Amino acid sequence: MVDVQQDFQVSERLERFRTWPWPYTVLVIVGAAYFFGLFDVLTIGTAAPTIGAQMGVAGEVVASNGTVFSLVGYAVGAFLFSHISDTLGRKRGLTVSLIAYSVGSILTATATDITQVYVWRFVTGIGIGADLAIAAAYLSELAPHNNRGKFQSLGTFFGFTGAGVAPLIGYFLIPPLDIGWRIFFIIGALGGIFVLFIRKNVPESPRWLLSKGRAKEASELLDKIEITYKSRYGDLPPLSEMKAEIVESEMKIPLLHLFSKKHGLRLALVLAVFLFYYLYTYPFLALTTSLLVHSGFSIVASLFMVGLGGLGYAVGAFSAFLTTERIERKYLISILFVLQGICMFGIAIKLNTAEIIISDFFGSLTNTFLATTLYVYAAENFPTRARSNGVAATDGVGHLAPVFGLPFMIGFFGMNGFFNTYLLIGIIAIVGGIVVLAGIRSTGRKLEELSE
Repeated sequence: MVDVQQDFQVSERLERFRTWPWPYTVLVIVGAAYFFGLFDVLTIGTAAPTIGAQMGVAGEVVASNGTVFSLVGYAVGAFLFSHISDTLGRKRGLTVSLIAYSVGSILTATATDITQVYVWRFVTGIGIGADLAIAAAYLSELAPHNNRGKFQSLGTFFGFTGAGVAPLIGYFLIPPLDIGWRIFFIIGALGGIFVLFIRKNVPESPRWLLSKGRAKEASELLDKIEITYKSRYGDLPPLSEMKAEIVESEMKIPLLHLFSKKHGLRLALVLAVFLFYYLYTYPFLALTTSLLVHSGFSIVASLFMVGLGGLGYAVGAFSAFLTTERIERKYLISILFVLQGICMFGIAIKLNTAEIIISDFFGSLTNTFLATTLYVYAAENFPTRARSNGVAATDGVGHLAPVFGLPFMIGFFGMNGFFNTYLLIGIIAIVGGIVVLAGIRSTGRKLEELSE
C-alpha cells in the first residue's frame, strides 16, 4: 500500500532546496556524456567531404546519408533505452546508451567502405538518441523547480561545448592526415568509454524511485544530501502541509497516461515543435560544410568557416544557463526559433568569408540556446513515470524529420542553389517559433504541479 504522506514528503523535500543540492560532479559527469554525444553529432558532417573523397562518394551525399542512418538509430535508441530508463532506472538507461554510442563510434573509425560507415552511424545514433533523452529527464528530476531550467542548462552546456569544438578539431585533424577522420571518430568513442567508468558515481533519481514505490530508498538518499546541503547553505525551510490528492494522482500515472487527453495534447505539441526544430537544424549541422565546398569553397576553407562559427555552440548553451529562469520558457523558445531563421538568412546571403563565419557563429549560438531550453521544456511536459519515454517519443520521432528532410534539401539545393536552400531552412525555423506558442507555461512550476 502506498504511503501517501511519505511520498509527498519526499517530493516536497526535493522542492525546498534553494539551489542545486547534489555534488556538482553530477552535472559534470552527465555533461561529459552530453559532450561526447553532441561531439559525435557534428563528426559526420565535418568529416563527410574527406570520407567522400576517399570512398568515391560526393561529400554532401555522405553527410546526408550518414546523418539519416544516425537519426533512424537515434529514434530506435530513444524509444528502446528510454523504456529501460523508465522501468529499471535512470542510471541503467544512461549506462546502456553510452555503451551503444561508444561501440558505434569506434567501429565507424574502422569502416573500409561507405556501407560500413552508414551501418555504424546507425549504431552510434542508437546510443546518442537514448542518452540525450534520458539525461534531460534525469537532470529535470534532480533539480528543484525554482532552478530546474538553470541547472539542466548547465549540464547541457558541457555537452554543447563538444558540439562547438568538434568542427575545430576536424579542421586541425582531418586535412593533414589520411586517417585524420578515423582518429576524429575514435576521440569521441574513447571519451564515451571514460565517462562510462565515472558515471557509476551518480545517484539514482529520487523522483524515479518514488514513482516505483521505493519511497524509503528515496528518503534515505535525501537524508544524505540534506546533511551536505545544510553544511553548505544552512537550515532548510519546513515542509509544507500535505496535499494528498496531488500525490495520489502522480502515483497512479502509468506509461499509457502519455496518451490521455491532457498529456496526449502535450505529446502532440512538443512533437510538432521538435519536428520543426530538427527539420531545419540537421541541414544546418550536417550539410553546411559540404554545401559550401559544392558552392566553390575549398575543403580547408569550409572547415575553417564552420569551425570558427561552431564556437557559438558552447556560448549558446551557457546563455541558456544564465537566462532560462528569467523568461517564460515557451516565449524564450519562440524568440530563439525566429533568431535561428534570421541567422539562416544570413548564411544564405554568403557575402564573404567573414559574413559566413558571423552568421554561422550566431546560428550555432542560438541553436544550442534553443536546444538546451527545448530539452528542459520537453521534460517538464510529462509525468515522472513516463518522463524519459515522453522526451524520447517527441525528440526521437522528431529526429525522423531530417530522414526525409536531408535528401529533400540536397535535391532542393541542386535545383535552386545555396541561397534559396538556406532561405527555406530559415522559414521552417520561424514556423517552429509560432507553433510552440500553443504550449504550456512551465517556468518556476513544480514537476508534480505540471503533471496534474
